[in-house]
Amino acid sequence: MEQVKEFITQLFGTESWPARWFCGQWSDFHGWLYISSSIAIWAAYFAIPLILICLLYKRKDSIPFQRVFGLFILFILSCGSTHLIDAIIFWHPIYRISALALFFTSIISWITVIALFKVIPEALTLKSPNQLDAIVTERTKQLAVANDNLTRLNKDMDNFIYSASHDLKSPLNNIEGLMNLLKTEINNDSNKEDINDLIDRIYASTTKAKTTIVSLTDIVKLQSNPYQDIEEVEIREIIKEILFENEILVRENKAIIIFTLNIERIAYSKQALKSILYNLIINAIKYRSPDRDPMIEVHSNYNAFTKRNEIKVKDNGLGIDLNLYRDKIFNLFKRFHEHIEGSGIGLYIIHKLIESKGGKIEVESTVNAGSTFKVIF
Repeated sequence: MEQVKEFITQLFGTESWPARWFCGQWSDFHGWLYISSSIAIWAAYFAIPLILICLLYKRKDSIPFQRVFGLFILFILSCGSTHLIDAIIFWHPIYRISALALFFTSIISWITVIALFKVIPEALTLKSPNQLDAIVTERTKQLAVANDNLTRLNKDMDNFIYSASHDLKSPLNNIEGLMNLLKTEINNDSNKEDINDLIDRIYASTTKAKTTIVSLTDIVKLQSNPYQDIEEVEIREIIKEILFENEILVRENKAIIIFTLNIERIAYSKQALKSILYNLIINAIKYRSPDRDPMIEVHSNYNAFTKRNEIKVKDNGLGIDLNLYRDKIFNLFKRFHEHIEGSGIGLYIIHKLIESKGGKIEVESTVNAGSTFKVIF
């Protein structure tokens, strides 16, 4: 303790040592080279913290790890002070001050090392300029795709609103007219058969209006529900569910459904896959040929060339004239057989659904021979 006390009380004392010029044999060149180099190093060590402080002040909201920056500033200043003291010792042998400066520098050095070690994991997560450029480029592409989708959606919705307003106006006007007729028939005491006929026609118009409203709901649901419930789906079970739920329709039309599945399972949204197969199978039954019982073949396989799963739905129904309608098959409210009731949104919905998941749908068709829809997942 006596030595510590002596060290503190004589901190600025210089009588115990000669100035460095008188220690050993220094030539003028050697001595001034040492002194000028030490002062130059101290000046640089002093300038660097000033630059860092200026940078922190101007970019304090965007520079990470500011605490570590502060420790680096102290570390550099303390290192610089040892070089300045080293030059001063040539005239004033303040070796105790030098030792204290070295001790302070060692403490700051290790605090900086520990702080730096702690931030390394977080620092490693920071992106390089090239990585940031790549992210910006990718996000820009995503925004462009989203913008294209939004533009297409707005166009589809404009078409839908126009078609829906027209389709709703017609049955509603019809209902209004039929109600007036019904009122007249009741006032005239008409026979029961005429009144029942009017009621049936009102019911048919109401059903048409209801179908249009359900179509609107389906379109909105498609946009708001992206079908993210991806799981391993049993294709055979989906087909069985569809046939069970539409048993009466299948039986009344004497439909024959054959499915040969080279792949039984597929990673997809169960709800989305059911919607796709439901529309294709039910359409094949609805648009049957009057000359023969409907036969529907469902085939699944893995395409080794494209490395993608495929499902085909083939029927022997009315078919579609692709020379006239190839570019319009998947348009909203597009119908090809006006004598059969339908909304014209089924193919539109499954086309949008498949594309939203990175797949596509292809069609081959011959009038009065049938159609084949191939879904590529």
